[in-house]
Amino acid sequence: MTDSIVRGSISILAGALAFAPVACGTSGSAHAVTDGGSGTSETSGTSETSGTGTGTGGRGDAGASAPCSDPLATGLVAVQTGVSVDAFDCEILAWAAKAHEPDPMIFKAIIYVESRFNDTEVACANDPCGTPAGWTTAESGCFGLMQVVPACDGSDAGLLPNGQPNLTTDPAAAGWTGSIFNPSINIELGVSGVAGNRAQVEKQFPGCTEEQYTMMAVGNYNEYGSTKSCTQVNDAYDGPVVTAYQTYAAAAKYAAKTYTP
Repeated sequence: MTDSIVRGSISILAGALAFAPVACGTSGSAHAVTDGGSGTSETSGTSETSGTGTGTGGRGDAGASAPCSDPLATGLVAVQTGVSVDAFDCEILAWAAKAHEPDPMIFKAIIYVESRFNDTEVACANDPCGTPAGWTTAESGCFGLMQVVPACDGSDAGLLPNGQPNLTTDPAAAGWTGSIFNPSINIELGVSGVAGNRAQVEKQFPGCTEEQYTMMAVGNYNEYGSTKSCTQVNDAYDGPVVTAYQTYAAAAKYAAKTYTP
């Protein structure tokens, strides 16, 4: 993320990316993550089924928002959570476009690595930015699809009027609209974090390619400062992200970029 959002290193678990086919544009039901979430990812190895369709956006277990034209649609479900990996495509596309990010599919891959598409995932036991004054330890971790860290972020998004995180998880509750778990808010913060990282590494390391800057920014999202040059990046995090990216791009018949973490 940005320089104020410092993430801990991940540990790589042996295993394969696990997906199952789903009807195009269908949201699955969210369940507890059983083998992942922030702080974990997987080595290469995939199981995929190609698919096309229209993304629905919205929460995986609370119905869908208005459909959007969806070049990211894969027709896959994350086996670990039972959620359609296409469930949040509309939000990804909207926020990636607003942030002028060149490859929205990379955010779909980040979400897989961070939460397996479980929008109420809570992790980061290391509390990467500590516990701000007046906050509880439970408010200081990583939350939602992209495991954003409000204790580090300077944005008001996802916060209550008192400046502490809105941790509402019930989409029927009055506070859901402003919750850090709301997919639109969560993805906005995650995308803006990567975009901020990109701007920083472009200044720090001129002359890299667009694909290299993406890997540099994504690596810093997990562990700020891990990027050392155009080619010296956070391989431990970028590798699993690229594996998921390649799986999704193949399933969606998406014009994939070439990333070398």
